[in-house]
Amino acid sequence: IDSPVLAGGSGSTTVDLPVVDVSRFVDGTPQERSSVADALVAACADTGFVLISGHGVPDDRLRAFYDTAREFFQLPLQQKLAVKSPTDNLFQGYACPGQGTGFHTSERQSFNVNRYDSPGQAIEVGAPADIGDHVYDALWPEQPAGFRNAWRAYFAEMDRLADTLLRAFELGLGLPDGWFAPQMFQNPSNLVANYYSNDIDSGHEPSPFRFKAHVDGDVFTILYQDDGPGSLQLHQRGRGWRDVAPVPGTFVVNIGELMARWTNDRLRATPHRVLAPTQPDELNAFRISAPYFLKPNLDAVIGPLPELLSAGEQPRYPTITARQWLGGYIADVYSGYDSTVQFAERAAVDPSLT
Repeated sequence: IDSPVLAGGSGSTTVDLPVVDVSRFVDGTPQERSSVADALVAACADTGFVLISGHGVPDDRLRAFYDTAREFFQLPLQQKLAVKSPTDNLFQGYACPGQGTGFHTSERQSFNVNRYDSPGQAIEVGAPADIGDHVYDALWPEQPAGFRNAWRAYFAEMDRLADTLLRAFELGLGLPDGWFAPQMFQNPSNLVANYYSNDIDSGHEPSPFRFKAHVDGDVFTILYQDDGPGSLQLHQRGRGWRDVAPVPGTFVVNIGELMARWTNDRLRATPHRVLAPTQPDELNAFRISAPYFLKPNLDAVIGPLPELLSAGEQPRYPTITARQWLGGYIADVYSGYDSTVQFAERAAVDPSLT
């Protein structure tokens, strides 16, 4: 796509993202809480990405999650296929490279877990009857031992961290304390581990991208990435594509389209992608990244908040429900729609996006 938003080559340098210690929001003084909140909003208004430290995720929980993910992905393919979606759903259980619906079109394997183990479980706690359009029966592997417990414990840590970040964004944006809570209490968030390697041939033409340019369709994403070969890149306005290097002890947080809509693009949903390694000694190594996608309740109303609009500022988005948005987003994924297209179109008339 020839557009300002997608301009720039793969030879970029590393982006300098701020590191924000969110422990000061949890335990700090009012001034420290405000400082953390302001730093988060400033970073996400600039690049849409920020690194967070002081997150409180115990090392043993992160390690158990990572180790069980690695052990699972390194099992024989037939063993992993036992927990592939029976309906070719990319958001249920295991997915691997291949042809057709339910397969990835690059050398990427993934495992997906929803908040609830089944739609029925979600309905029992008050979710709407159509939650089954977004939550699927869990497909837990028998090996490695402890997989489910490790993933559920890590999911709980992501939930806790997401709640901290939401409260910080409320303060930084000037929203009332607790504004996000009613939008989230039955949310169908999900956790994914991506395993990038050359273990399985996708059957597609080789690509420089292990994950093509896209914009996340959630509120925000909390990402753990190891230092394996390949590179997460974001598109920085005025600078082009820039590497997001792993920083030990931190998570990457990036804004999704729903937060961008709520804030009328005050907080930026930024295109990002994953490059394949190019050095010969890296081609047989693996890389794991694990995004937690925070999503709102299906009935949450998504649209520019009047209290966040400046005098004379016009809403850039219509008001819809999260149900409408998420349904359309999933349909776009299966159709192969590139979510950066809409940003390219807007960049042609809004220079601030480039």
